[in-house]
Amino acid sequence: MIKTDWLERKTPAFRLMIATSWLAPEAWRQSQEAAILESIEAGPDWTEYLSLTDRHRTPALSWAALSRVPGIAIPEFAKQEMQERSGACRMKAMQHCLLLADVLKRFNQAGIPVMPLKGQILSLELYGDVGLRHTLDVDLEVAREDLGRAQACLESADWHPDSTFSPMTPRQWQSFLKNEHSMAFVHARTDRMLELHWRNQWETPDATAARWARGVPSEWQGYSIQAMTPSDLALYLCGHGGSHLWFRAKWVGDVARAHASGLLDWDAAWDEAQKSSQQSVLQVGLSLLRLLYGLPMPNLPDHAIKDLPQFLIAIPLRALHDPAVPNYSTDLTNFLYRLRVNRYQHALRPRRTWRESLSELFHSREDFRTLPLPDRFFRAYKPLRPVLWLWRWARRSKRS
Repeated sequence: MIKTDWLERKTPAFRLMIATSWLAPEAWRQSQEAAILESIEAGPDWTEYLSLTDRHRTPALSWAALSRVPGIAIPEFAKQEMQERSGACRMKAMQHCLLLADVLKRFNQAGIPVMPLKGQILSLELYGDVGLRHTLDVDLEVAREDLGRAQACLESADWHPDSTFSPMTPRQWQSFLKNEHSMAFVHARTDRMLELHWRNQWETPDATAARWARGVPSEWQGYSIQAMTPSDLALYLCGHGGSHLWFRAKWVGDVARAHASGLLDWDAAWDEAQKSSQQSVLQVGLSLLRLLYGLPMPNLPDHAIKDLPQFLIAIPLRALHDPAVPNYSTDLTNFLYRLRVNRYQHALRPRRTWRESLSELFHSREDFRTLPLPDRFFRAYKPLRPVLWLWRWARRSKRS
């Protein structure tokens, strides 16, 4: 792999984690193995490396990448720990597959079109192995108009909204749909999580409808699903990573594997990004592929990678290297950080006004529970949002 100054300044353990955060296809296998060998020869702290694979959720991927490099010396304790972590990741993937199959069966029977996101189906598409991608939950998307039926279908199968969810009035529900993009469910018998989406975080309703219209009918385990086109998958993977500041290496590794395997249509993705003013979303994702893995850029217009503000790369690189997961809580100590993140997200989505961004920043479903106003007084929430935000901060501070 091409060496980059940013990566060369990091510890051998961090460089090894990056080198093993994906499983390169055959065309790039020799390059990946060279990066792994170089990092090991530099003498990584294996305890640090194990911690990094946990932090970036790459246990099975990292072990698979290490296992196919002949002649490398891994301390016995690290080898045993990696094997155990990989096995646990695969066991969880199998459980998610069983739960996913049951949900898809029920959605098919109810006539609800469904589009799986990430998870084991993406793992199978990228690696031919459902167990390589670490996942905490099952992610599914349905059309917004099918959300009520999908919720009822899930609840009939022992999936219940998580503890942050409470009944809402019609106006509160509309605010929820506008400011959020998913709702979480917990399975009563297994305690596993499921996120039900009705749009991607950075999509307008028109963009979501267009993506569904382009969807490719497909099957998984005999159940009907909608799959994304190669262009929409590129925009989705970059958008998902970008919305979370790319703070996990596994998300960059997903894009790297898909790009190096020729699964993405960057030309069509660039055209779609221009329509929705999301060019920077792709620019950041592609820049990270070059910086972390030395992968070549696709044949896009010359201006596609140029003129990218430096902070759009600096923030993800900092989040990626930070030993802790970014804190998105609304307490006062994190307010300035949230504003910086908001600026980053605003730059990736230039169509959003600061008013819209601040509205999303202060929005919380908890307000509807703290101050349960009837719909005729719904407008009162708007001027009260800063006050309610301070109230939430005070309660959290008191609990801590």
